Amino acid sequence: MKRIFTVMLALALCFSVSACGRADNGRSEEQTESLANGTQQDSQTNESEGSAEEPAPGADDDGTQTQEDTAQKEQQDGEDAAQDEQPAGEGSKGQAFDLEAGTVMLNSGYEMPILGIGTFRLSQSEAEDSVYWALRDGYRLIDTARIYGNEEGVGRGIRRAIEEGFVTREEIFVTTKMWTDDYGNGAAAIDASLERLGLDYIDLMILHHSAPGSDVSAYQAMEQAVSEGKLRSIGLSNYYTPDDFDRLVGETTITPALLQNETHPYHQSTEMKEHLQQYGTVMESWYPLGGRGNTQTLFNDEAIVEIADAHNKTSAQVILRWHLQAGNIAIPGSSNEAHIQENYEIFDFELTEDEMQRMTALDRNERFASY
Repeated sequence: MKRIFTVMLALALCFSVSACGRADNGRSEEQTESLANGTQQDSQTNESEGSAEEPAPGADDDGTQTQEDTAQKEQQDGEDAAQDEQPAGEGSKGQAFDLEAGTVMLNSGYEMPILGIGTFRLSQSEAEDSVYWALRDGYRLIDTARIYGNEEGVGRGIRRAIEEGFVTREEIFVTTKMWTDDYGNGAAAIDASLERLGLDYIDLMILHHSAPGSDVSAYQAMEQAVSEGKLRSIGLSNYYTPDDFDRLVGETTITPALLQNETHPYHQSTEMKEHLQQYGTVMESWYPLGGRGNTQTLFNDEAIVEIADAHNKTSAQVILRWHLQAGNIAIPGSSNEAHIQENYEIFDFELTEDEMQRMTALDRNERFASY
């Protein structure tokens, strides 16, 4: 009996130990699963927060990351550095032209046409007709300036096209410029341009010329107008050195969406375009065909003529196509109805890589204008 009792007691102890082991294992697995889920949730939360607001450069980690996590984060930070360094609300750096849609996304978050009509030296009536014809033919970018003295005519041309159903206001991108004499009272200058154009808002306003000592306050007035909804994007014109551009950028808040400089095959603005990439600022070309008195110089250039013949296009069309493929917004001006239409017919052909290289080789860093 004693032996049977001993055996039964031993079996009971074994069953007890086994049950305890299973219970412990069950608790361990449950705890492990809970911990794993909690870790995954924490990881997802950190990733979500990180995508919304990255820590400042050089900020310390909280010490909870493993070496592998840290290495992965550093690699991801390196890949996204260009985007992370941008101010909130701005687009990616080095803006890409959509040649099929004929647009580019500005760092302000607004889409801008890459081919437009310029109105320099046009009278009020000429500006009205040119803008009307351009909108009828498919243009959606209009460029004017206070100093041109034709903002009223531009506004009338826009209203004619809208009234006849060619376009809506929302489809049109209107650019005007603040003249240097108005830098001392930028707010009044903005309101005056709005009134002359007959618009509720201006898509892009730019300072017409660099003017150290007064252009910063004028730009700040444009920044204020952006917050008030009077302007959507702001930029600069005729800033020809990186130092001059950076001077203004360093004293203001909103990065210029665009820089409008004299740019054409003989003056390709290479240095400034490379400098602008860090800001996501787009180059726009005034005098894209060389300007009055100089167009024939470019139109008769041997390389341009040969490329034009190869595509059964005019020299003007080849130059404008080069601008777009090179990443320049172009705004050729004309009061000639046929030329306005011709200048827009550049989306049905493409320059080859070799032809683009031939165009690039024409750069002489030679400006035609002195202002």
